[in-house]
Amino acid sequence: MNLDYEEVRRAPGAAEDIGRMLQTAPGVSIGNDQRNDLIVRGGSPSENLILIDGIEVPNINHFGSQGSSGGPIGIINLKFLQSADIYTGGFSSVFGDKLSSVVDIKFRNGSKNNFYSNVDLSMQGFGGIFEGPLTSKGSYMLSIRRSYLDLLKDAIRLSAVPNYWDMNLKLNYELNKNNYISMIGFSGIDKIEFEKRDLTDPESNPFENAFFNKESYTAGISHKYLFDKGYIQNIVSGTFSDNRLQQKDKLNEITEFKNNSKEREITIKSDLNYQLSGSFYLSTGLGYKNINSKNEIFDIQDTTATGYIIPELNVNNEINSYKLFGYVNVTNKFFKDKLSINYGVRADYFEVINNKTTISPRVGLSYKILPNTSLNAAFGVFHQTPEYVWLSTDEFNKNLNSIRADHYIAGIEHFVTPELRTTLEFYVKDYKDVPVSLDNPTFIILNGGTEYGPNLISKAISGGKGIVRGFDFSLHKKLTGDGFYGMLNYSYMKSEFTALAGGTVPSAFDQTHQLTLIAGYQVADDWLISAKFKFATGKPFTPYDIETSKSLGRGVYVMDRYNSERMPDYNRLDLRVDKKFNFKGFSIVGYVEVQNVFNKQNISEYYWDTDFERVGKIYHWSFFPVGGFSLQF
Repeated sequence: MNLDYEEVRRAPGAAEDIGRMLQTAPGVSIGNDQRNDLIVRGGSPSENLILIDGIEVPNINHFGSQGSSGGPIGIINLKFLQSADIYTGGFSSVFGDKLSSVVDIKFRNGSKNNFYSNVDLSMQGFGGIFEGPLTSKGSYMLSIRRSYLDLLKDAIRLSAVPNYWDMNLKLNYELNKNNYISMIGFSGIDKIEFEKRDLTDPESNPFENAFFNKESYTAGISHKYLFDKGYIQNIVSGTFSDNRLQQKDKLNEITEFKNNSKEREITIKSDLNYQLSGSFYLSTGLGYKNINSKNEIFDIQDTTATGYIIPELNVNNEINSYKLFGYVNVTNKFFKDKLSINYGVRADYFEVINNKTTISPRVGLSYKILPNTSLNAAFGVFHQTPEYVWLSTDEFNKNLNSIRADHYIAGIEHFVTPELRTTLEFYVKDYKDVPVSLDNPTFIILNGGTEYGPNLISKAISGGKGIVRGFDFSLHKKLTGDGFYGMLNYSYMKSEFTALAGGTVPSAFDQTHQLTLIAGYQVADDWLISAKFKFATGKPFTPYDIETSKSLGRGVYVMDRYNSERMPDYNRLDLRVDKKFNFKGFSIVGYVEVQNVFNKQNISEYYWDTDFERVGKIYHWSFFPVGGFSLQF
């Protein structure tokens, strides 16, 4: 799916957040309304590769989960967006070290001719963006934004509100007609604190006596050299994150969980793209990644709801290592460009694990049976190295292999008109060497990644496996002169995994049916109305043994019923109205949006509530009106 700035800005339910709009793509599930997790074709949010102008970014969200790609609020200022593409499977050997998807984001360049400024107030915060020329050959863009709910904490009676700042930067400069340099940077500074639970209210937030602070920074510089039949691009980039999370007991006396972790990566890579002939294209590249990961983690001994005792975790260690990677990818076209074959191979090396090297061959074919209709197929082997935090929890985990997923894909694409595109794609994802816990034999790491804390696993082996089967249908119409636009996406999926406990069970992300419908109409040049409807089969869950849970004072699952039940189906309707006001020298773009119009009480999670000795429920967003405006000079 390809998106531009305007499609994301006006999308109902997205709140001008790129991550939330990407959740509408075919094959992408929503784990929780309160988060931007991308659950792609049954895979964990840790399986997504995110690139901005070719620079790899671990996470583009405030309060992002360590070892995963999700979070509740996007860091990227939407006004920077030129385009965003998401590839949900079968991607080429150019992309590596992730199993499920590639999110390829392009920032636009700032204006070379004039200075512009913009002031925004929206659900994401209050801030401004500034852009203008750098001499006659370059430009800059800078945005700064902060949240404001903390300023209203007492007035709106919230016990915990997020406090964050973010910054986005892009510079570009033309050295000459063949050489260009650009630089991007962005950062997020996040704080939230949860006070003691209100025991007079059974529906109050059970998460108490905790804080979560995070800082994340990304910067990269790119040099592109153009020549007659291609280009060479060299990139140097760095990412840094500092995660601090602590949870105390109900009396606020004993620390039950603590995480002080810092991760830093420095990447150097070079890519060559060359057209050897009119129908023969070559892409090849090499890269090096230097890694430093410091983890101080404490987790008190606990007994799981499945009855397994998880020993106390208390580690303070540091990983200094590196990764190497290289790829070759070739595209050939035949029969007057009717047949296109894309094939290549990728090699990845991770120094710290025992099984250090993986080889990933991939091939894709596309054949035009009609001028506007193509049959497509792809096969590929995909590997993903263990997350650094997994390797820190136990020295034994350096024996983990890279996770492997084999993709098998076939489908058809048809353009009804240049603006109306429809696709149907069938797929199988076959997982091997998935980390599974030795302490909790029912746990497999691919069921994690949607938590606010680190995506942790204790002592583990690469003994898990899984399979995901399904198909995605999509109908997408761009906004044109008739005023109508929208998309219809339907996905069918069955996702199953096997951990050490044995037996094949539905994964945490197994939602059989998903339907997303977005429709909009431009009433006039300055008025726009739109709506979004989302339906999904309820997620699997394991029922609690009520009497045993009460007697033991902790949640206990019904034996042999792991993920055997289903939550109620999810559905939600969002409505939105946009209006632009033009004045001399400036304009105002405003919107009003109502999320979950019918206040559907969609259940996100069940938990055992020890305070009230009952099964508690955590809900998705209820009826939620939002609005915002952008003042453009």
